[in-house]
Amino acid sequence: MKKLLLKMGPFYKKLLVFFIVNIVSILLYILVPLGKIRVLCLFLLVLSYLLAVPLILLPLRTLYLHFSSHRILSDEWLPEDNADFCLINDYLQASYEKSHSIESALSDKNIDYLSKQINSHFFYNTLDSIRGRAFCDGAYFVADMIETLSSFFRYSISRKGNIVSLQDELQNLDSYMKIQMFRFGNRIQYEVSLESDSITRYQIPKLTLQPIVENAIIHGIESYESGGLISINIFETDSTIVLHVKDNGVGIPKEKLDQINLNFQNNHFESPEVQKKHMNIALNNINNRICLLYGSRFHLHIFSTKNIGTDVQITIPKILKEKEM
Repeated sequence: MKKLLLKMGPFYKKLLVFFIVNIVSILLYILVPLGKIRVLCLFLLVLSYLLAVPLILLPLRTLYLHFSSHRILSDEWLPEDNADFCLINDYLQASYEKSHSIESALSDKNIDYLSKQINSHFFYNTLDSIRGRAFCDGAYFVADMIETLSSFFRYSISRKGNIVSLQDELQNLDSYMKIQMFRFGNRIQYEVSLESDSITRYQIPKLTLQPIVENAIIHGIESYESGGLISINIFETDSTIVLHVKDNGVGIPKEKLDQINLNFQNNHFESPEVQKKHMNIALNNINNRICLLYGSRFHLHIFSTKNIGTDVQITIPKILKEKEM
C-alpha cells in the first residue's frame, strides 16, 4: 500500500497545479470587474475542472481496485502519456496475479490434504485388519510390528500441532527404531540417556529427532555389517534443552562439515536441489524450522570425525505447555 501511494505522488503534484489555477481564477473573477477577464477566468475554471476530475477519479478507482481485488485497469482506459499510472497498473497486475497464485496453491493443497486424508484412513484400516488377522493366526510378533508401524505413521502424518512434548517425540523415535532394528537385526543398537525424567515435559518441534536418526542410519552406519550404534543424550541448562544424536558411522569430510555448519549458523535456505546434492535435506529442514520458531541463535551444529562418528547437537529454549507452567 505504501509503495502504491509513493507511485501516485506525481499525480498529486499535478492536482496541486490545477488547484492553484482554480484559486487564482476565482480571485481574478471576484476582484477584476472587466468582462473579458471574467470570461477568461470562467474558461480556466472549466478547463481545470475537465482536466482535474479524471486525475482525481483515476487514483481513487485504482485504490478501489487494489482493495476490492476486481479486474485490473485495461490499457485503453489509461491515458497513453501517463507513465506513472501505468506503473501503478503494472504493480496492481503483479499483486493480483500473486494473490491469485497463492489462492490457487492453497486450494490445491486443501484438495491434496483431503485426498491424503482419505488415503490415510484406508491405509490405517488396512493395517488394523492385517494386524487383527495376524493376531488371530498366532503371529504375535507380526501383529506387534504392524501396530508399531501404524503408530509411527499416525504420529508422522497427524496434523495435530507442530509442537509436541519431548516424551511424545521419544516415543515416536522408539517406534521408528523398533522398525529399523527389525530390519537390520543386530547391525544397529540404540540407546537413550536423559538427565532426568522431568525433562520430557518440555516442548520440541514435531519430527525433530527421527529424521536426524534416519539421516545417521542412511549416511553413517547403514553400510556396517555390525556394531552400528545410535545414542541419544538429552540434558538441560538454565534456559535451554540440549539434545545430541550420535552415531559411530563413517563421519563427514571437514570441508563439507564446515559448509553445513556455516549454513546452519547463517540460517541459509538452500534450494531442494542443492540440499539433495549435499544429502542434508532433513537437517536443513529441521534447522530452518527451529530458527523460524525460536530465532536465529537456536540452530543445529554438527561435530564429526572421519571414520569415528557424527554428533548432531540441537539446542532449543525450555518451554512447557501453558497448563504445566
